[in-house]
Amino acid sequence: MEHKPKDRRLETRCPIEAKVIVRKNTGEIIPATAANISGGGMSLHVRQPSSLSVGEAVAVDVELPDDPGRPFASWGLATVVQCDGCHFGLQLCAAIFDPGFEPGEERAPEL
Repeated sequence: MEHKPKDRRLETRCPIEAKVIVRKNTGEIIPATAANISGGGMSLHVRQPSSLSVGEAVAVDVELPDDPGRPFASWGLATVVQCDGCHFGLQLCAAIFDPGFEPGEERAPEL
């Protein structure tokens, strides 16, 4: 009998193709592309394997596809929960979806 792992996700993931900037607490910036997203997490793809590690806290900026003239209009805090080469998963801990947000503004969270 073949064992299939149980999906641990609590919320349905929706496919999305959006630009994402991951910010490590060291100041390193990792550009990525979101493959899917839910209220509790997202799956990202990077061109080259990154230095992210499971359990690491990061901040993320997401370009909202419905407003391409206002890129990176949202940000959030996340924890890396999966790393697999050029793919990684984030569990979202807190988020603000604010069309007036500009990356680097003082109200962005500190890690």
